[in-house]
Amino acid sequence: MPQPEPRPAPALAAAVEGAVAAFLSKIQPALAAQGAAPLPAPALRFFTHRLDAGRALAPPTPGAPGVLELNLVYLEREPWESSRATIGHELAHLVVFHLHPRRRMPPHGALWQRIMRDWFDLPPERTHRFSSDGLSVRRQRRWPYRCACQDHALSTVRHRRAERGVVYRCRHCGERLRFAGDS
Repeated sequence: MPQPEPRPAPALAAAVEGAVAAFLSKIQPALAAQGAAPLPAPALRFFTHRLDAGRALAPPTPGAPGVLELNLVYLEREPWESSRATIGHELAHLVVFHLHPRRRMPPHGALWQRIMRDWFDLPPERTHRFSSDGLSVRRQRRWPYRCACQDHALSTVRHRRAERGVVYRCRHCGERLRFAGDS
């Protein structure tokens, strides 16, 4: 049974929504100057089980709202300016998706960097520097495999594929990886 989505305290939720609205007020005139449609306000989701600070999910269809997923642990623990930068970082991704809905653009490419610098007045940094101490993270199970030269650990997804006949080979010796769990 899936766990309920974590919810921020009302004051923090209001601060996040306010930050999104402030960024949107900067985005809309810049989009209008380029002749682009306004960016729909994204849906907000929160999580506590990953190490990343946030993630932008592209809208299912062009012009639809995207989704901002934000790490609630970091939002509650880190200085607000750092959290605000994370919100800007993820919104910049949604702007890139909005401007080029059918093209695969580099996630932290020139357009994203320009949006961060020129529209948001934020440094175009790709990664956060938040401490992950005390963060509970789901770890994937690893399955033991062997070849002629070494041991390997495959993820559950690859292990299941191997059970269905997909062949994985060692990058060093080229031999087929064999499951070593039932030996």
